Amino acid sequence: MLLAILLILLQTGTTDLQISLTTEFSERRQIFLWIASFAAFAVKVPMVPVHIWLPEAHVEAPTAGSVILAGIPLKLGTYGFLRFSIPMFPEATLCSTPFIYTPSAIAIIYTSSTTFRQIDLKKIIAYSSVAHMNLVTIGMFSRAAAVRSPIWSYGHTRPKHVCRACNPSTY
Repeated sequence: MLLAILLILLQTGTTDLQISLTTEFSERRQIFLWIASFAAFAVKVPMVPVHIWLPEAHVEAPTAGSVILAGIPLKLGTYGFLRFSIPMFPEATLCSTPFIYTPSAIAIIYTSSTTFRQIDLKKIIAYSSVAHMNLVTIGMFSRAAAVRSPIWSYGHTRPKHVCRACNPSTY
């Protein structure tokens, strides 16, 4: 991501978002910049195969940390896609949409089936969070549902906070 920001700085002369959004990048450069930003935001969403950190972080964190973990970092990845990657690199986004759909669909099935096998409530919440955030990612990259994707992302947080607040002894 840092290399992508430096490349944008070299081409536009500034890191101002409004100027970067109006700058036309070549298709080859868009693909490179999109891949660099995708690598950063995919870890935060979390997408398969870089989702491994989330279940471990949920298990190790106290209740308050788990609530913050579900509320902030997961949303930053989707915000990054919606605010930076999709509007700044539209051609690269269209080219890479099948690449997004395939791992996201696999992740939804894989993490949902992994959720059924868990006995620790924190891991259940973590794996279901991965599945839900990959559903948000599919919605975000489909042009028809891009408007509703932030609502889905917000909807991911509400039930989990209620579960944690009602039964903190399990955390």
